[in-house]
Amino acid sequence: MLLQTGISLISIRLTPISGISGMKSERFVAGQLWIERKKNREGPPISYIVMKGISSMGFTDKKEVLRFIRWPKGTPTGDGVREWLESFDDSEETPDPRLDIAQVAKEGFGPEAHDEDPTADTKMVT
Repeated sequence: MLLQTGISLISIRLTPISGISGMKSERFVAGQLWIERKKNREGPPISYIVMKGISSMGFTDKKEVLRFIRWPKGTPTGDGVREWLESFDDSEETPDPRLDIAQVAKEGFGPEAHDEDPTADTKMVT
């Protein structure tokens, strides 16, 4: 995109946020409908950014995405969106909620890695 301001000419390249953050993402684009699916390092494992017309929202659930776009099933775009969303198997991408305490105690550095009270061997001098 080129903008002309007075004498100088400014070139602007539109870069999506996923290109900046380095997160892996896939996109579905059809006319004024734009959906980006991202794998996150922190927070919810999968998130969706949906832009429809002039409004956009973020979601973590496929059903909420379909409810927001409100595209009918019988249309080519509606069927394409549903096939695209179903092509991803999110069941294996959920993180394991169990915490291996032995590994954390050996390799970790946070408070969960230390069982003892850090102030047990200290004395207060007044």
